[in-house]
Order: sequence, then C-alpha cells, then structure tokens
Amino acid sequence: MLTSLLILVTVAVDLGIAVAGTTGRNDDTTVFFENDGNWTSHGTKPSALFINSPSSHADAAAACEAQNEKLLNCDEYADYTNLFSYQQYLGAISSDQLFWSSCSSSSPTSLRGVVNSKKKTSSSELLPFLCTNSAPIVDKVDTDYSVYPRAQTISNGTTFEGIRDHMAFRFIGIPFVQPPTGELRFQPAQPWNKSVSHVNATEYGPACLQFGYFEGNSYGLNPWGNSEDCLYLNIFTPYIPSSDSAPNVDNGKPVMVWIYGGGDTQGSAADSTFDGASLASRSDAVVVTFNYRVNIFGLLALNDDVIEGNYMMTDKIEALRWVKKYIAGFGGNPNNVTIFGQSAGASSVNDLITCPAIIGEDLFQNGIVQSGKSNVATKEVAAAYALPYIEQYCNGTATERASCLRSLSADTLLEISNSSISWYTVIDGKYSADYTQARYGLGAQYINSVNVMAGNMLEEFQSLATTSLWPGMDNFTEAIEILVGDSALTQAQADAVAKSGLWTITNDTLYNGSTAYTSVYNASAHLGTEGQLYCEGTLLQWIGAASWAFKSHWFYIHNRGYALSYYDFYDLCTFPVGKPDTPYYRCHSSDLYEVFGTYYLFDQPVRAPEDIYYTNAVQDMWGAFARTGNPNVDPAYLRARSYFSTIDFFFGFEWPQFSVNEPSIASLQYPGPKVSSLPYQDHCKVLLPYVTNPAAPTSS
Repeated sequence: MLTSLLILVTVAVDLGIAVAGTTGRNDDTTVFFENDGNWTSHGTKPSALFINSPSSHADAAAACEAQNEKLLNCDEYADYTNLFSYQQYLGAISSDQLFWSSCSSSSPTSLRGVVNSKKKTSSSELLPFLCTNSAPIVDKVDTDYSVYPRAQTISNGTTFEGIRDHMAFRFIGIPFVQPPTGELRFQPAQPWNKSVSHVNATEYGPACLQFGYFEGNSYGLNPWGNSEDCLYLNIFTPYIPSSDSAPNVDNGKPVMVWIYGGGDTQGSAADSTFDGASLASRSDAVVVTFNYRVNIFGLLALNDDVIEGNYMMTDKIEALRWVKKYIAGFGGNPNNVTIFGQSAGASSVNDLITCPAIIGEDLFQNGIVQSGKSNVATKEVAAAYALPYIEQYCNGTATERASCLRSLSADTLLEISNSSISWYTVIDGKYSADYTQARYGLGAQYINSVNVMAGNMLEEFQSLATTSLWPGMDNFTEAIEILVGDSALTQAQADAVAKSGLWTITNDTLYNGSTAYTSVYNASAHLGTEGQLYCEGTLLQWIGAASWAFKSHWFYIHNRGYALSYYDFYDLCTFPVGKPDTPYYRCHSSDLYEVFGTYYLFDQPVRAPEDIYYTNAVQDMWGAFARTGNPNVDPAYLRARSYFSTIDFFFGFEWPQFSVNEPSIASLQYPGPKVSSLPYQDHCKVLLPYVTNPAAPTSS
C-alpha cells in the first residue's frame, strides 16, 4: 500500500515516534476551502472534508464520527458550489453526482444540496460524502498544534502523523536526512534512516544554528528554537489520496518546494511567512519547505580534500530526493516538482539547475528565481576567507583539523561564523562545476534544463541597506561611498557611475537619457539594487536565453509590494491603509506575502482591495507555472474555480516568453499586467563591465 489516510483515535508518543490507533479506512480526502484571497475572513469561511471514497450511509457517518466530525448537512452544500465545479473540472465527480448527507439516510443529496427523495436508493449504496471540518485556522506564529485534529498518511511503508487545519493538511517537522551532528558534522547529508516506520509530524523542528531574525525567538518568529540537528521538512497539502488513487502518481498535485533566503547565513523553513496552507489551497498544490545548514555549518570549505564545503547543497539535494520518493503519499506528483526561492534561496535555484551531481535524476521540472543571482567561488577563495579564523582553534593535517572541528562546541563554531567571512557555494567539480554564468552559457545539455521563471522587485536595496542609507541624506558622493562599503558596488563601478551621468538627482525633466531621481536616497536605493543584485541577476537570464539553456523562459517585474512586518525600514516599503497612491519602495522580500498569502499570520491589514486581487493573481500565476511550466493561467481552470479577479487581471494579456531576439517581460501590477522590456538596462551596461568573480580577501 503506497498511501492511506488514517484518522487518529489515540496517540502514544515514544521517543518522538507516534504510534496510533486508526479507523482502518483508506479515504481519498480533500479539504474543501474556497480561498478567495481575502485573508481577513479566512477563519470564518466554510470548510469541509470531501471524502471521495464511495461508502454506505452508515459507513460514511462512522467515518466522519471517527474524525470527531459529522456528515455535512445538505443545506450547507451551497457553500461549496465552486469547489464542486472544480472537482468536475478535475474529473473527480460528474455534474449529476450524488452524495450522502446528514439530511437522509435513504435518499442521496445532489451537489446542489437537494435531497433526491424520488430516487429509490438503499442506504447501503456506495456514494462519496462530505464531513464537517471543525479544525481551526492556523493564524499566528506560535500556534499550539496539540489542539488540532490528527491525520495520517502512509508512503513507502512509513506512517506520517500530521495535522488537519481549516485550510489544508500539514505534516511538519519531518526528518529527511540523518542529523548532521557528531561525525556527520561537515559531511554531505546522509539519507534518512529507512528503518523508521512512524514519524510524528505534528510540530515544527528547530531552525539551524544562526544569528539574526531566527536566532531564538527574540523577534517572535521562531518559537521552536535552534539546533545543529535541524534538517526537517514541512508539507502542506489540500489533498491526501487513498491507497487506490495514489499509485497513479501523475494524477497527483503539482509540488512546489520552497528554498528560503537569508544570505546563506540565516533563515528557517518554519518561518510563518512561508506557511504553505494559503498557497496550497489557492493553487491546489502540495507545498514543501525544508531547512538546510547555513553559515559555517553549511558552507565551510578549507580546500584540503576533507572539509570540502557545499554541505548546504547536499541538504537541498537530499530534500528533493526525499520528495521524489515520498511525496505521492501526500497527494503530490513526484514527476512535476517546482523549486522556487527568493534572494539566497533564488541563488540556490540557480545552483541546483547547474549542479552536475544530479544531472539525469530529474528531481525537478521547473524553477522560479525570485530576486536571485549567483554566489559561487573557487575553493581557494572560500578557504582564504575561513582559514584565518579556523586556525585559531584547529590546525595540523587536514584530517586532524577536521577531527578538531567536529569536537568543537556548536556555539564556538557559530561564533566563528559571525566573523567577517564570506560564504560561498564552491566550485568542486561535483556539486558546482564552474561559475553559474559559465554553466548557463554552455546550454541545456550541460545543466538540469527546466522551465524557468525569474524576476525582481524594483527597489530591492532599500531594505537590503537596512539603515546604512537614510532618507534625509543629501550627498550622492557619500551615498556611493556607503554602497562601496556595503559591497553593493565595486570601486570601479562607483567610478563608472560618476562618469556616466545616468543617475541624476533633480525634479526637472531630463532629455539626455539619464534617469532623474527626486532625492539622494531614492537614487542610492536604485543604484544599490542594480549594483548588488539586479544587473547580475538579469545577466544570468540574458546568458540563459542566448544559449537556449531552459525548456521555456519567463521574466517578470513586480510593480507592487507589501513589506514584511519586521523588514520595513523607515516605513517606506508599503503604503498606508486606504492610501494606495502614496509613493513607496518595492523592496527586497516584499513579494513574499504576495506569493504565500500569509499576511494573516502577522496580523497585516488589507491596505486596499487591490492587495487581495494582486495576491490572487500572483498565486494563480505561480500555481499555473508549477502545473504546466507556463505562468499564463488556463482560462478554463480559472472559470472552474470562479477565480474571477484573475480572469479580469489577464483580460487581453498574454505573458510572452523571454528570449534574446524578443526580450519581453511581464510588468506585473493590478488591475492588469503589461508586456514591457527589462528596465535599467542602460544602467546595467555601465555596471556589468566591472563585475568580477569573488576574490580572496586582501590583507589590511
């Protein structure tokens, strides 16, 4: 049996392994929740369980009762009209499908909630049915999951105990590799222990060791703590298949595997920004998030053939291998996997596309690069950064040094990682064969060629700069010096900017081809965006397009953003409620709420109705890309789901592919996107000639 949904009656926990009594039923179950995008009312919207395992009336009632639910009343069927329509679109039911409801034990109910009293039916006739879903919504970071009803699935012989909530099923804190501790510290990730038969997936695992927003819970973002034993993943799914439907994996939902950002030094898969319930329910996809080792634990490379680096990369690869093996049991299609990430997570998508170690494994079919570039260096450069700090603690032969490093306390290593060390994916010939630009330039046969969608925010550096720039600054030369100090520009780029005359601070209209900025701060935020991230990121896309590296290729620009609640310096990355015409910056990370729809977990308001419609459109485009490798959403799908705001959004628009001959992009904004060209390319023409690959630090 590949998979089964077994609802828990009793649970005993022994050393973290759940042993459960079950009903013995193997039900094909979908959480019926209509996600219209209005996050302020998610908790009060109707929710039910659609059990598409034909049963007698008595067995249907018993199955609901076993889940502490009841057969749904026929009067409530009207709440699920659009969801029935979508099930018809999927081919799961017909337009004349009958169901068992609580209204009659002898006469079935139509999908319109009408009891068919004229039909002579035995209560033993086998029909699908709906149960109530009384599970509460997950609407805060520090949620007590012990009060949520449990659910189980079995995949490849392992039973996973998870949670049912108001919007989806969630299986959280699943170990996907062996703990990277002891002798496995500074080693490639080792596959998960296959002898484990039960996994308690009802509580998030700890974040990896780090400094910053997810170091403990000082920011209210990480109540699950930190540990070196941190390699856990989380699954959010609207659907769990029965044992009968699971073997046909190609009928599974598209799988979206998220890779968080954080500069390769911080981040967590349990960050509620990435709670997958909203995206899973809106896009009818299985969403996976996973932890990976960061900073010294994930990237230490000493160029000695023992401490070789790229441990972070092996974590990501093993997570994808785990997904390929087990995700069918959670309703996902292992042959339709999209990896997507933002910032350093987007760079990870580039790393995985170019990774030679997994060529031919077909671990993913699509990749989304949100505000990403490349972060690759040679082994020599990586070692030059790290060795001066390592040698204060460990020396001797390479083997002796590795043994010493594995004996140090995790806290000591974490303190080392807080030194002025730059961390990189290293070119080792196995996980990285060359600089990303070079690999893309070779073309499709030298990489894991997939469908690629990439894009950016317009003013990424406003938030990346934190407070190193300030709104009242009035000296552009000083601002450029700060950008050089922040490594957003090289000195050669700064000199080229000064000579170009393309960045001009004035309120006047210019006719000489330069860009007018109304303030030094505005010009600096744009220049930092171009220098640190945007130009190098778009260069990768130009190279990939020129070599036809990808199966299909799409590019976007977000013209709308919503700042993260804890990442909005000077309150300039959003506009006030009810004042959408207020100028604001489309900052780094201000696309994350839009992609995941998780505003409600941070008590964020609807600033204007367009926030809802734009979020709907973004989730629908991301979901379409995950299903088909094409972000143009099928109108038939939208009609089946009554996603009318996105129908309006796409009216008269078709997103074209990006190519060298036709470098068209989607400029995204509500009420509708437009086809345009890549912005700032005249600025990139000034900056890119002075981009260099990472070099070893110079002595002070």
